[in-house]
Order: sequence, then C-alpha cells, then structure tokens
Amino acid sequence: MTRMPVHGHFGPAAASTTVLASVVYGLDSFIARLGAQPVNVFSRCGLEGRRSTLPSDTVPLDAYCRTLDCAAQETGTENFGLWFGHQFAPRRLGMLGYAVLSSSVLGEALDNLAAFFPIHQDNSVVSHRKQGGVSRLNYDVTDPLIHDHRHDAELSLAVFCNVIREALGPDWAPMRVLFRHKAPACVDDHEKAFGCPVLFGQPTNTLVFSEDILTAVMPDADGILFSAIKAGLLQIQRGKQAADQKSLRHVRQVILDLLPHGYPSIAQVAERLGCPYWTFQRRLADAGMTYRNLVEDVRRHYALKYLREAEHSVAQTAFRLGYSEGSAFTRAFTRWYGCSPRVWISSNS
Repeated sequence: MTRMPVHGHFGPAAASTTVLASVVYGLDSFIARLGAQPVNVFSRCGLEGRRSTLPSDTVPLDAYCRTLDCAAQETGTENFGLWFGHQFAPRRLGMLGYAVLSSSVLGEALDNLAAFFPIHQDNSVVSHRKQGGVSRLNYDVTDPLIHDHRHDAELSLAVFCNVIREALGPDWAPMRVLFRHKAPACVDDHEKAFGCPVLFGQPTNTLVFSEDILTAVMPDADGILFSAIKAGLLQIQRGKQAADQKSLRHVRQVILDLLPHGYPSIAQVAERLGCPYWTFQRRLADAGMTYRNLVEDVRRHYALKYLREAEHSVAQTAFRLGYSEGSAFTRAFTRWYGCSPRVWISSNS
C-alpha cells in the first residue's frame, strides 16, 4: 500500500485549492446531452470547456463545484452531480484512475485511492477504514471556503462506487451511503444510483460495505503500469511541493516587509497575501507551522544577516525586525544563539 503525505497550498490567493483537470473530461458532452449549452455553463463559472492537455493541468476546485451547481440549474437536473458521477468511468480520473485500476486487488486499489487523492485534489481527504468486518470509504474537502459542495460529494462517491464495480460488476451495491449535506427534494435517484439506503445529514460522506470484497482481483491489474503512474503522480507532488516552497518564501518576505512597522498581526499578513486570515492560519497548520514560530524564524534568520552586513547596528537591526526596545531584541538573540548581539559581533568580526 502506498502512503502519501497530504499537502495544501498556503500563501497568495492565487494558490487556490485545485483538482487535476481530468475531472472536466466529458462534462461538456454530458451537459449537452441534458439539453444545455456547455459554453454558457463554463463561461459563467470560470472553467474552460476543454479537455486537459497535460496530466498535471489543474482547475480551481471552487470553480469546478460552481460549474456542477450551474449545470444542475441550466439542465434542470436537480441531482446533476450524482448522475454525472454515476456514468463517470474511473479511468477518466486520469492518472489517479489508472493508478487505482492497475492495483492488484480491490483493497489495495481503495488504499491507493486514499493515498494518492491529495495529489489529485488539494485540501481534500479520502480515507479507507476497516473495522468489525465493515469497510468505510470516506471523502471530504478540508478547505473551509468550499463548504457547500453537494454535487461534488455525490459525484465523488458515485465514482468511488464505480471503482468497486470495476472489480465486482455493475450490479454491486454498498450496504449504505452517507452524505453530510441535507437531503435534496428528490432522494429516490440516490437509492436508484447506489442500489442501497442513502442517509443525509451525516457526519461524513461515506460508502459503507462489507470487508469481504477487498480480496477481489482488479481486472486491469498491471504492476508495470502502476509503477509508471506512481512515478508520474510523485512528479506532480514534487511540483506542488516546489510551489508551496515558493509561496512560503513569499510569506516570509511579506512578514519581513511589515516588521519595521512593529510585530505584524496574522490578519495584516493575510491581507497582504490576499486571503482570509483563517485560511492563511489553516494553511500554515497544514504545513506543520504556527504563525508565531514563522515570525520568530524570520527574525532569527535576518538578525544574523543584518549583523553580518556590518552596516546595520544592533539598534537598527532591532528596529528592522520589529522590536520596540533594543533590550527585547537582545534577549531574543541570546535565546537563539547563546550570546548577546554585541558579543556575537565581536566574535565574528
């Protein structure tokens, strides 16, 4: 089983939650089949109605969710996400789909789905848990700015159900399906699509099924293909990590620019970055940081840089790093490096 770390973007607003553009494949034709104009839907929601040209192409997840909502309105199909997901072949997920389908057995396929999903879609979690002979496949988006994604949730669980049906046949049904959102006006469609009871207003978005099926062989199992796809997904992950590092450098520069005016609040930094402060705070937490520690790290790094340059006195360095009193800077420097700034300068001159 492959385990992957979860990565979420933090930094400028431009680093929004994204999903690999393979999810758009077939959306235009499905909208057209239901009697609406895809170009109208895509233009209203900020999505281009085209297929992805590169495996690493992405689209903003919030725009994708808005497109599903808009498509439901334009086509008059209340359960648009459910039915789009119901007919969505897992291989159309692109690299994620092929990684899952080329796994050896169903249990491994679902574990790989959970492991690779954060690369496919930022700030999102899929987990596969087994207890007491029952398996639970859970899905959720952790970005608080994407709180209403009913059509996305129904689409996703329908696609996950299709993954299992690849191994067990089109008539397979879970024991039950759970959704976090409230029940829509028409719920008969959901039980028809999933073939089981569907409950709404639940703590999670979950497929619940017997653990006995996990040993079923995946019909398209291919170890060589899986290895190649895994390498491609890891490459995409490295690209995202590099983008996160670039965003972090930008955050540090914003903090440094604000420090001469005093200790900057998290709200001030978030405003400069163009995102709500709670989003910035959560992204720092996702990266294993706290705002206080990040400011301290910036101060610690630039304290040495400024003092090495010799053109900055201790008092000037203290001011540039946001200390209202030189004594506060001296105490902080001594805590960091074990001696006062003046002693350090004498030892390194």
